[in-house]
Amino acid sequence: MDREPTSTKLHSLTDASPELGGTSVWTLRKHIAQGNIRVTKLGRRVFLTSEEIARIKLEGLPSLRSRK
Repeated sequence: MDREPTSTKLHSLTDASPELGGTSVWTLRKHIAQGNIRVTKLGRRVFLTSEEIARIKLEGLPSLRSRK
């Protein structure tokens, strides 16, 4: 089976934070826990793909205050 190489860049939460308008790492972690952000895990480390960052920039994130 030949697979096409993927060129998806992974960003740590610290690196993704400034790209997302300075959203804090802890806020990103809360969104991850609620399932609002898709992540890639390598061991215990958590990364966001370039595509996920682009999606968040386009769609935004829901408010963490609205808990039902």
